[in-house]
Amino acid sequence: MLRITSEWSKLRTVLVHEPGIEMFYGILDPDAFLYMRRFNIEKAINQHKQMVGKLEKMGIEVLKVKEAITQKAKNDSEFRKLLEKIALNYIKYEGDGKAEENFSKIRKDIEKLDAYTLFDIILLNPTVLSHEALGTNETVTRILNEEPLANLYFTRDQSIITDQGVIIGRMSKRIRRRETEIIKLVFQALSEKPLKEITEPAFLEGGDFMPFKDFAIFGTGDRTSISGIMQAIDFTDFNEIVIAYNPEIEETEDYMLTMHLDMYLNTPKEEVIISNSTILNKTLAHIYERKESGFTLKERTNLLDFFKRKGYKVIEVGLAEQLSYATNFLTIENSRILSPKVDRNMVNIMEYLERKGYTKLLNEVKEEYNKHITDKDFFPNKKAIKDEGIEYEEIDVSELTGGFGGIHCMTMPIKRE
Repeated sequence: MLRITSEWSKLRTVLVHEPGIEMFYGILDPDAFLYMRRFNIEKAINQHKQMVGKLEKMGIEVLKVKEAITQKAKNDSEFRKLLEKIALNYIKYEGDGKAEENFSKIRKDIEKLDAYTLFDIILLNPTVLSHEALGTNETVTRILNEEPLANLYFTRDQSIITDQGVIIGRMSKRIRRRETEIIKLVFQALSEKPLKEITEPAFLEGGDFMPFKDFAIFGTGDRTSISGIMQAIDFTDFNEIVIAYNPEIEETEDYMLTMHLDMYLNTPKEEVIISNSTILNKTLAHIYERKESGFTLKERTNLLDFFKRKGYKVIEVGLAEQLSYATNFLTIENSRILSPKVDRNMVNIMEYLERKGYTKLLNEVKEEYNKHITDKDFFPNKKAIKDEGIEYEEIDVSELTGGFGGIHCMTMPIKRE
């Protein structure tokens, strides 16, 4: 059974989804698909390949969502039948009187389709619309892909792995809701039975969960509900559970900038966190303690005070760095991280803030950016990082962050020591 107790335990296996045609739809309508901006898909896909290559060079096994599912379908007839059944749920035929006949044909021919095509049907959710053109005997066909899963490459979000096992989440946004169907197939392909699947009306997303060995933190806000957290905590053995109320950035009221816990907090080693103290101080935290009868509310505080009382050291990042995914790194092992190139992300963040009209925040970010340029100390190139003995490697994911997430968002640790 898969179990993870801390973010800094040595990483052995990580799950990713290599983006493909589904990303095209996000580019067409970024806001509807929860993207930050339009970006270069070719470069984004190449950056993802480079990230995977870097992880493999670091000695980490990288599982790819599509490969895990399709390879299992090729080798396991029962799993193949399940994949066929789910694919038939996500293809529809509509039009001039032949919809039922056409669906019967695809159902009859489903065994002829390869596993990759079955996967793509679930990914894209196509509807085939056919009708006779006026004045002709020709049939005109249109294919609509309803809510294709353009965000699937953020594989952190569809599930969590606690110190007891796997929990399948429930996505807050309809445009991402079907992603959990694919992740459930991945865990089935790995012969891993989830302990729990979050049920409606609750929501739980993986970017809002972080284990810290003796305690775990759940973020709550636009993407994860209190009821979702309460469904999950019974499937943990942590002594304490912290519910952190994801803060808003002043002036903006833009939940996307702190949509998940990992957008403003991370840990590169035991008893050390990376964050912005002002943000942590504004983050309301409810501390729950495990009792024989279950978890009971112990204290109301803020995340900064909570970590200080725990004896954690806070390595400070500026607000501009935090907005530029400085905390969205992946911890490879205690005192070793894979970090995004924050300076390249910051340029894109400034463009976003200008487009949104966040003038005060934009000026603050510009000032910080210019200071970092002068001092040459963009995260993680900081004295505090080096003094703490934290090793780091950087990789450019500046196109991929156009989807509104960084390296932590794009990677789901499956096995840690």
